[in-house]
Amino acid sequence: MNKIKDIWKVLSIGAKELLLGGTLVLILLCQAQLSHAEQVGISGFTEPAQDSALGLSIYGRVTTIHVAEGEKVKQGQLLLQLDQELEQFEVQRRKLLWESKVEIESVSKQVKTLQNHLNSTRDLYQSTGSIPREELENKELEHVFAVAELNRLKTTEKREKIEYNTAKQQLSKRNLYAPFAGKVAEILIGIGENCEVDTPLIRLVDDSRGYFVANVELEIVTKFAVGQKVQLQLQNGADPIIMEAQLVFISPLIDPASGLRKIKAEFDNHEQTIVPGIAGLMLIPDQ
Repeated sequence: MNKIKDIWKVLSIGAKELLLGGTLVLILLCQAQLSHAEQVGISGFTEPAQDSALGLSIYGRVTTIHVAEGEKVKQGQLLLQLDQELEQFEVQRRKLLWESKVEIESVSKQVKTLQNHLNSTRDLYQSTGSIPREELENKELEHVFAVAELNRLKTTEKREKIEYNTAKQQLSKRNLYAPFAGKVAEILIGIGENCEVDTPLIRLVDDSRGYFVANVELEIVTKFAVGQKVQLQLQNGADPIIMEAQLVFISPLIDPASGLRKIKAEFDNHEQTIVPGIAGLMLIPDQ
């Protein structure tokens, strides 16, 4: 009611007369002014859902770049490779060692043969006594040694499998894969250049979703709750875009320098209507 009185004060005498005369246009104008006065805009900026500078944990020389700037990529797609000839040879060598079954098959047959001889010798010793006990003990000892050798080879086979998988992992570390689906925003290295450990090589962004980020005063934060729907007014060229977003984060901390709290609202951007980085307003009721 007070807002209506304020608007009445600023109206000219002629406008008051028209209003009292029942002019519908002026009434609608006053309603529009009231509607606008009931909203407050909080300034902020937009950012992509994910923005990562990708690198590798090993040193090497770049041999192949499989993507271009601006290209869309899928999660797990190969982006870049380092020189890996030595690592490929090591994988092949480890694979041959692990897959070779010659020794283990030979000793396995030997164990079966010695087991049969031991059983025959034991039967003769127990039934007729024609076999000296020393010979029986020698057969038993031969069988024990053969079983021990077979167990050693089986353990070696398991270790060789682990070493083969380790070599494959070392080879994989020389490839850079996309950790999520998105766009290649920037390629920060060229073919033939050496990359250092954890040096950013490719910048990847996911702009299919975005966040509106703002820092607000304490008394305004009380108007919000996580999960609440809000309206955004984002400047996209000459015409602003009004879109719906959902609050997903209210900082539990207050910035000691400014006394403000950060809030974030998530919005859908699958149609690529918003370029992350643009500024805008979050519209809230002025209550």
